[in-house]
Parts: sequence; C-alpha cells; structure tokens
Amino acid sequence: MVNSTLGNHANLSALLGQSVNNTSQTSLAAPKSNGDLQAINALHTNVPKITDELLSQLNNETTDEALASNQKVEDVLQQQLTSLFTISSTPSLNNYKPSNEELALRTVISSQHEGLLKNENSTQLIERLNTSVKNIQGAYANTSDILSSLGQLGHEQKTFLASSQQRVERTLNPYMESLNRAKYEDGDHNLFELSVKTKEGDVINITFNSSQGYDEETGEAVDGFSLSYEVNGDLSEAEHKALTQVLSGVGEMADEFFKVSENSFNSLIVPNQTDMSLDFLAGFNSEQLTGFDVSFSTTQNKDPDSKENTLDLSYSIDEASNQQALVFKAAGGQNDIDFTLDMSTIGAKDTQQMQQYLASLDQSLEDSRVNSTKDNKESAFGRKGDEAMLQGFALFKGAFASMSSAAERYSNLESLADLHFNDGRAMVADLVDNMVANDSRYQRLGNKAPNTLGSGISKLADFDATFSYALDNGDYQPKSSIELSQATEQSQLGDLSGVTQSKNVSSHFDYQYSRPDYYNKEESYNVGTAVKNKELVGLDQSHEVDVDTKMYAFNPQTNQYELQMAMQEQTVSKSDIRLIDDIWLEENENSYSMHKKERDESDDKQDDFIETNRHSHTKLVTLIGDLDKLAENKAVRREYLTNLSQVNFFMDKK
Repeated sequence: MVNSTLGNHANLSALLGQSVNNTSQTSLAAPKSNGDLQAINALHTNVPKITDELLSQLNNETTDEALASNQKVEDVLQQQLTSLFTISSTPSLNNYKPSNEELALRTVISSQHEGLLKNENSTQLIERLNTSVKNIQGAYANTSDILSSLGQLGHEQKTFLASSQQRVERTLNPYMESLNRAKYEDGDHNLFELSVKTKEGDVINITFNSSQGYDEETGEAVDGFSLSYEVNGDLSEAEHKALTQVLSGVGEMADEFFKVSENSFNSLIVPNQTDMSLDFLAGFNSEQLTGFDVSFSTTQNKDPDSKENTLDLSYSIDEASNQQALVFKAAGGQNDIDFTLDMSTIGAKDTQQMQQYLASLDQSLEDSRVNSTKDNKESAFGRKGDEAMLQGFALFKGAFASMSSAAERYSNLESLADLHFNDGRAMVADLVDNMVANDSRYQRLGNKAPNTLGSGISKLADFDATFSYALDNGDYQPKSSIELSQATEQSQLGDLSGVTQSKNVSSHFDYQYSRPDYYNKEESYNVGTAVKNKELVGLDQSHEVDVDTKMYAFNPQTNQYELQMAMQEQTVSKSDIRLIDDIWLEENENSYSMHKKERDESDDKQDDFIETNRHSHTKLVTLIGDLDKLAENKAVRREYLTNLSQVNFFMDKK
C-alpha cells in the first residue's frame, strides 16, 4: 500500500518534476507514530448512535435574533458537530462542555464502538471511519457556508475553522492508521530508483522510498518516507530540459505502477501495464543525454529484500555505433515479462511497414497462444495470464514504435546530414514498391502461407527485438516468446548497386521443461536488388514459413507424458526478376511439405500412430518483351546476355 505521505502529492511525476528544479542534494523524511492514539482512547466512548441526517438544519436560521446575538463561530460549529449524534442521551459529566475537537472525535469513536458491538469486520469499520470523517468535514464546510451567508465569516473565524479542523485531522490520523495497520500489520515497502546520465558525463540519481511496518522495540507500527535527489556534476539549462522530459515520462509510469484505489485502505492493486506508456522515448534528447536506468518495486507483508512486484527498465543510446538499446523486466507474483530492443538510430518513416510489423507481432503472439490451448478451452496461461501477457505485449509494441520514431528524428539531425544511407534505401524501396505493386507483368509470390512481414524494402531502422512472458506455478511453467528482426545491407560493384534486406519473426511456446509440449513457428522474408542508372534491373524475393509442434498427454498408468501429435510443415515461395533492355524475365518457384503424426484414438490401436505426408512443388518461367530483336540481331543478343550475366553475378555475390 502506498502510504498517506505519498498521498500528499498529486502524483509522482509532478513530485519528480519539482525535484529537477533543485540541483543541490536534498533529503526529506517524515516518520509518523501512534503517540496521539492515547489522547483518543482517554476520551469518553460510551456515546449514543450517530445519525446520518443532512447537516443543513441551520441554513434557514437567518433571523434577526441570530444576527443581533453576535453568535460566535464556536457556537455554530458546535451545533453542526452536535447534530452528528444525539447528545441528549449522553451521560452527565458535571455539565462539562466538550470542545469542538472532542465532539468531532466522539463522532468517530462512538461510530466505531457501535460497529464493534455489531461484530462488523475491518472493511465495514473502515467504511464507518470514512463516513465519520466526511461528516466532520461537512460540518466544518457547513459552518463556513452558514457564517458566510450571515456575513459573519471574518478573517479570524476563517483561521479558527482551519486550525480547528487541522487539529482534528492530526488527532484522527494515527487512529485511522491504526485501523489500517490492523489489516496490513506486517508492513509494505515501495521503492523507486532512477539514474540518468548526460552526454557530458554528469549523473543524476533520484531515489524514492515509502514503507510501513511494525517496530518490535517500540511495539508500534511506523511509516517511513524519503526522497533524495543527487547530481554528480553541473547541469546546463539544456540538460535540465532534457532531464525534465525523462522524469515526466518515468514519473507517469511510476504513478501507474504504484497506483492504488481511491480508498487508501484497500489492498495494493497489482500494477497494470496497460495504463503505462513508453511514448516518451520517441522524444528522448540524445543530444544531451545518453540513457537512464529506472527500477520500481513493491512488497506487501514481506521482507523488503523479497520484492513482490518489480519493474526494471534501462535505455541507452550510443552515438559512436548509431545504436539504441532497451531492456525491460517486470515480475509480479507468478508472472514474468521480459523484452529487449536493439535498434539502429538510422531509419526513416514507414507507416505501412510499421503497421505490418505490429500486425505480424499480434499474429505471432496469437499463434503461440492458440497453440498452447489445453482441452480446446483456454490457453495454458488461463484468462488472467493471457490478460497479463497482453498488457506487457502492448507496452513492448509501444516501445518498438517509439524507438523507431526516435531513430527517424535522430537521422534528421544536421550532424548526420552527410549520411546517405536512408536516401539510398528509400529510393530502392520506392523502385521495388512500384514493381511489385504496379507492374502487371509481376507474377507475385505464392500465397500458400500469407506474408505477414510485408513485401518490399522497409525504410525503418534495423532492429532486433525479443519478448517473452512466463507463468511460474511450480511444476507448471508455460512460457511464450516472440522474436522480430530486420537487417539491411548495401553493396556496389561497378555501375551496379543494391540493397539486401532480411525480415524475420518467430513465435515459440513451451513449458520450460515441466512438460514436453512445444510450438515453434519461424517466418522469413528476404529481398535483394540490383540498380543501374537509378533503374531496378534485378529483384529477388523469398518467403519461407516453418512450423514445428508437438503435443503430449499425461498417462497416469505409466506416470509419463505420451506423444499425441507431432507436425512439421514448411512453405517456400521464391521470385527472381530481371528487367534488362525492357525484357522481363521472371522465375517463380513454390513448394509445400507437411509431415504429421497422430496417435490412433481407437480402443484397439492406442499405441499406433497415423502418419500423413503432403508435398507439392511448382516452377514457372516467364519471358515478356520484344524477343525478335534477340533472335535477329546477334550484337543485341550478346549485349543482353552480358548484362544479364553481370546482374546475376552481382545478385549471387550478395
């Protein structure tokens, strides 16, 4: 549970935003104790039942008598507080007139006493407490409204109301905390650590610590809160601005991680990564900063060294190698989410390809989830596990898009204007798109297995991304992982130049050795080009999908897992195009193979397997153009064959 000290701030992102304006070292601490509880216990608690009637009875008392009596604010406030319970039935205390603060506290204590007599549980008692506090606040607010309408709310009376209410709140606070600790007496601990490094080598460290626990020496439950902000070096105005941007994004993540319900006495809500975002990475200021490390952790009813929920995030950018890297790890209960992103800082905007990659990631995760289905009902992770996996996966995809945007922005810096990598790739990508999308002569790749990676050359920055989600339930440990990558190379030979690109995605599911089932799917798309005089003269494409899966069932008679089904499936599609002297030469080849082995379900053949094999292969060569000139003119034919040989050699060499 995030304690009430944190509640004094609007949110952690705002708190950190305030901290960045102070470059000196700071440390705040506000421990609290139960000492004031004795004052409450000394009060008389045998009071009648509180009524929940509306506190507007004095709103109509605007008579001349009230105006003439110069009624003091204490009297109005006491009338308001007295209306919270039936004071007439209270035992006589030698005409003792309780103060307004005592009246306020009696409303709370008498209500709790009534709840205890009714054997109410802690949740019901806390609801009573919240109701009493709201009623007291309403009495103060109502008093202010009444005096204001009577023209009697002067500065001194405002001061009295404020100080009186503060005294009540200070006295109530340990009483409220004691009830809270009755439910969370073993304590909790929240930790936030952030380290940011500037390009100049300065280091900024920020630590936030919030805890609650039981002090065995004093016999009391205590709270602790600290915030430290340290700077190793001198920050410039530009570095301050860049740091503020990071703190804002990280602070919003922390707010979601440490989020609790509006009722601060409820149990800690498990961090919901759906509400988190890594969008701020798109605007990371690489001219001022080189990276940051952040760590969140929460524990509840455990030793602080035993972290119940943790989130670790590291992001860095290396200008020398033109690379950016992200590492994310989150663990909560039985759930573990890990992903990494290594990406170039050289890339361009490619909305269509980005959408294709995101869709491919979605499809890969769905393939893994569906093929982990047990008993044809739900996936191996269960409904809650699937929800947790999708939450982390959404954060992973958001990070992928943000880092791609950062690469696009970084590539446009003036200091990189002499790099022509993007421009060259963009030109070739447009030539390829025009050929595969608009040229009617193109026969297209086979569609036995749809290409989820997208045809053509991607303009996005090259990357290598991995995502994994694991559920650890002792002897039951399902795990799903996704990998996506893109690699691009450029080459030149004589007057021929070209771009080669590989796109790969794979999805994998298994039980981490707790049982032998597994599912593995790999998909790849490779494209190679040859360009001469800014014209596309060669285009090779290949698309391949491989699926390997095995399913087992536990046999209690043998106490072993037995194979039920095994399948290997491969689909390959290729297209090689040469466009020389306006003569179109294309070779298409498609193949499919499948081997499946299933256990016979019949009673008398349960130890037998049924095997299924399929195979197909097609090949087509297409030649389109003015072939007569090749047949009639040897010089033209010789030149064509020479150019064709050069292009083939260039493509094979790559």
